[in-house]
Amino acid sequence: MRLGRHKTLGSIFGAIAISVSWGAAAAETPEDIVATTRAAVTTARLTPRDTGSRYGQALGAVELCTGAKVTGKASALPVLYTGTELDEFNAQQKKIYDAWIRVKHCVREDDPNQCKVIVDESCAAALTEIGPKGTAFPGLLEFSRP
Repeated sequence: MRLGRHKTLGSIFGAIAISVSWGAAAAETPEDIVATTRAAVTTARLTPRDTGSRYGQALGAVELCTGAKVTGKASALPVLYTGTELDEFNAQQKKIYDAWIRVKHCVREDDPNQCKVIVDESCAAALTEIGPKGTAFPGLLEFSRP
């Protein structure tokens, strides 16, 4: 990843997430994580837009969901792409992440509980779709409950 060339929010979050997750993933080297993630993306025939969506979902879930943490697999996603594919990935992940942030700042004066319901349902969907046994792209998030 070239941070000097691609100073998008996604690239910055990706660099932070990679450095944090790789420090914690002692069992696999960063190269192994990238290789296994690349293989999973290829096998599932996911586009940069698809993976950008799931990466944005993972980053957003970390912001809202108690105990949510991106995995090394999620952190490896931004380094899979270059050029226009990276631009497509970053644009989509930013769009999805921004939607999560809007949910985080939800204010409904007429029914404040509605915001909690939206957060709870979003977190449940993230666990179902990209959690350890996810239906869309498993293993991008892990959850630890206090």
